[in-house]
Amino acid sequence: MKEKVTNFSAFTIKHNGIANRIVTAIRLSKAFDPANPPTSTFAQYETTALWDTGATKSVVTEATARALGLTPVGTTLVNHAGGSSSHNTYLINFYLPNNVCVYGVLVSECPDIAGSFGAIIGMDIISQGDFSITNCNGQTWMTFRVPSIQPIDYVIEANKITFAGVGRNDPCPCGKKDANNGKPIKYKYCHGITN
Repeated sequence: MKEKVTNFSAFTIKHNGIANRIVTAIRLSKAFDPANPPTSTFAQYETTALWDTGATKSVVTEATARALGLTPVGTTLVNHAGGSSSHNTYLINFYLPNNVCVYGVLVSECPDIAGSFGAIIGMDIISQGDFSITNCNGQTWMTFRVPSIQPIDYVIEANKITFAGVGRNDPCPCGKKDANNGKPIKYKYCHGITN
């Protein structure tokens, strides 16, 4: 029996028109373990973040690091459009919309000229959850939930619509035939297969 996952958090952002980038409001703080919070509350910094599936790791701008009073935990070599350079690294907590939290993220620093945002959310955060962008009825919707709770497969969704009403033992409507005997392949062995 499949275990039902109920302990996740999520948010959805809607834009009128087709969005050419996804930017959300976020809050950041110095890292702490939520199971063992500090005795005094860490200050949070409000800014915006660009969601970038082309970025391996998340980053914060130099101005964001200064505003939070972050202390470097190390340095790393960062590859970017202008080449590569060494930058400070920090441990921070991300507070995304709708109180979706990602704790203890190791980020590097980027110059303030990166854009009109204080952070970039990279694949180190995005790949922890389920992330989807849709464009329908003149709106762009971005939705994210963490942790990831199930695969999202639009091919399976499309097949459910395309082959609605086809019985499992009926010939597959795609017309595929068995290479050995030339008989139509049953739907359950063709487009009816689900993982």
